[in-house]
Amino acid sequence: MRILELGKFYAPERGGIETLLKIWAEGFVAAGDDVRCVVANRRWRTEVETREGVPVVRLGSFGMAFSTSLCPAYPYSGRRWRSDVIHAHTPNPLADLAILAAPWRTPVVISWHSDVIRQQALMRLYGPIQRAVLRRADVVVVATENHLRYSPWLTPVASKVRVIPFGLDLDRFRSTPAVGASAARWREKARGQTVFLNLGRLVGYKGQRFAIEALSRLPDGVLWIAGTGPLESELRELARQCGVAERVEFLGDVPDSELPGLLHACDVFVFPSITPNEAFGLVLVEAMACGKPLVACDLKSGVPCVCRNGVNGLVVPPSDTDALATAMRSLLDRKELRVTLGAAGKQLAEAEFSAPVMVARYRSLFREWIAVVQG
Repeated sequence: MRILELGKFYAPERGGIETLLKIWAEGFVAAGDDVRCVVANRRWRTEVETREGVPVVRLGSFGMAFSTSLCPAYPYSGRRWRSDVIHAHTPNPLADLAILAAPWRTPVVISWHSDVIRQQALMRLYGPIQRAVLRRADVVVVATENHLRYSPWLTPVASKVRVIPFGLDLDRFRSTPAVGASAARWREKARGQTVFLNLGRLVGYKGQRFAIEALSRLPDGVLWIAGTGPLESELRELARQCGVAERVEFLGDVPDSELPGLLHACDVFVFPSITPNEAFGLVLVEAMACGKPLVACDLKSGVPCVCRNGVNGLVVPPSDTDALATAMRSLLDRKELRVTLGAAGKQLAEAEFSAPVMVARYRSLFREWIAVVQG
């Protein structure tokens, strides 16, 4: 198959969509498909390269406006590079324009990562374009049932929607001698205490403040927060005010190479995000792959479909310090529960959230729609 991938950016750019786009592209190439990935560049020049066998076209950009690259060549991508199927990743206004300009007989499959949350003021302008793209698309793929259930944009096109969970390369999180040695080094920091771990940007919707407040209601245990962001000083001060400054450690920006060891070193993964800006939570799958129980919030997003209450973790109401503390206390006191939930999560990750499973499901979907058009 000739597959045209339309994304915002590509590796080594970091981000949830970028991580998935790389997995899709490399997976399709490994399966023998002819793949071209078109994204925006951070520079004004267009640059073409091959990364891990994937041809990547980074189209010249003149900066950003409202989280969108100013990339004048992008809307012509669907016509410039002919394909058997276009696979686009939204929200991305540039990809939307490219879809609308693409040949009408080319099947379009959209991976709908989330609704537009932060730029609501612009929806008067962007809304008509998004509706036109949804009409044009042959299939809209979401990662969980909740993406459809809570999206007013997808309800009118519900008949087009398919559910294919996101998948990650889980092999890098397997317990190997190197990962075990890394985990042992991290564990030395804990001095025998139960470790609650959070990974993510230090921004409001990630809800780290509630994890800090919840920790102050536990008799022991430590909270490790890995990530950077504008709220770091505020969160440090909150830990001091709550009397847990010595039990909260800010790890900063942990390199990708250290993440498997860090995840294996923790006892519980805490994910207190409080708004649907958290559409899925790929890091939840990474923690599951390491056999760790989860604590997350009941958001109107895909998060509760990944962290399943009583199966692989505990789900609590968002912004509820008491409920979060109760869940954390349950896992602090009951090692057998941690083991049971962690084992179930590892099994679930392999069955539903692995890269090979996701890639195979998408390739089957592409073949189906190519056959429809050609037939």
